[in-house]
Amino acid sequence: MSFLREAFGHGSRPYPLDRERKRNVMVALAERSMTISDLARCLGASKQYISAVIIGRRLSPKTEQRIADFLGKPADDLFPFRTPDEIRKMRQAEAAQQAVSEEEKAA
Repeated sequence: MSFLREAFGHGSRPYPLDRERKRNVMVALAERSMTISDLARCLGASKQYISAVIIGRRLSPKTEQRIADFLGKPADDLFPFRTPDEIRKMRQAEAAQQAVSEEEKAA
């Protein structure tokens, strides 16, 4: 986590949406017939917080590990490590998608 702060500084939040993290957790939840709300209740955390961790908007190694432990999966499988370059590319793709959405709304 500190490496991200060093690479991007404190102004880099929110982190970009990480679709792979979300897909990994959603598959694990589906295997247990659970929702994010169910997971949040079981972990004693808010749905908003757990959702933000799952999609990568908030990075919390402790919470990621708690989710992985609860789901019986290795944390590295659910929450893959991202290099600064990967994060930068994800952020650029997200900005491009946002620009397209704004253009569509204006049209």
